[in-house]
Amino acid sequence: MLTAFLFDEHRCQRVEDWRAALGRLGDDRLLWIALRDPTDEEVAALRAALDLTEENAQRLLEQPTRPSVADAAECVHVTLCAGGIEGTTPVLVPVECALGESWVITAHSGEITVLEEFRERAEGGGRVGVLDSPSFVAAIFDWVVASYFRAFEDVERTLEDLDTKIMAGTPNDVSGELTRLVDIRRGVGALRRVLYPHREVALALAHPQFDPLSTEHSARLFEDIGTRLGQALDAASEMKESTFGTFDLLDARLGQRTNDIMKLLTLVTVILLPSTVIAGVMGMNFKVSLFDTAWLFWMVLAVMFAIAVVVLSVARNRRWI
Repeated sequence: MLTAFLFDEHRCQRVEDWRAALGRLGDDRLLWIALRDPTDEEVAALRAALDLTEENAQRLLEQPTRPSVADAAECVHVTLCAGGIEGTTPVLVPVECALGESWVITAHSGEITVLEEFRERAEGGGRVGVLDSPSFVAAIFDWVVASYFRAFEDVERTLEDLDTKIMAGTPNDVSGELTRLVDIRRGVGALRRVLYPHREVALALAHPQFDPLSTEHSARLFEDIGTRLGQALDAASEMKESTFGTFDLLDARLGQRTNDIMKLLTLVTVILLPSTVIAGVMGMNFKVSLFDTAWLFWMVLAVMFAIAVVVLSVARNRRWI
């Protein structure tokens, strides 16, 4: 699906005929062509209108998975990767950006929430049109980085819910919770590994002397993005450490349950052991006159019961149970 937006100093408007909009571009106007699930026909039309090469067209159709910067003929390609997490599964969606002098093409598969929000924010107004194409991509880049912060917020919320559940009581399915915790850590690691190449992209675009389209203004924007990426990587590290905290909490809860079980078994042993000894002695096969006394049987039962009561009373007073 192809959607085009024309930005000027005063507004953003959606245009149906993007070919006609190409003829109205200038220093104060910028055309954004957004491709979602691009088709061969759409890319072929863009290739003919913008004199794109086969390499340009191929990158729009099949977006590279690794963030990178490439100078290809008449345009510069910037590959970004929006991040997210669904449950414990990381979601990574490549976003290919092709930059011309006064136009930008973005191509991606599926829906990316941050790009939709960026479009809605841009349509709401602002002086987006006074930006050059690298500065416009810097704005998109910033929203892509924001997607990782949101993903880490979701992870933090999941860990908090798991901590609350563990503190409320030992989970019935401990193995399942451990598997979930491992999946969360693996998901954070996957997001963190994709963040690293973005720093290379921001560093490359922060030096306009190596990019024919970048300016000093856009270079400063990419420097700021590099700082944001560092903060995102720190957040990823904190999330990985938080999984250790949750694991320690789960381990402590398991240790407490084990102690409770051992305490109960010890108490049962203390109660039954004296009675077992008495029953063993009284059951010895010797000819002793006291075995001829019937009421002695009831006395032995009373002693066994009294021992159990005493043990339980002592355990209750000392708060063992």
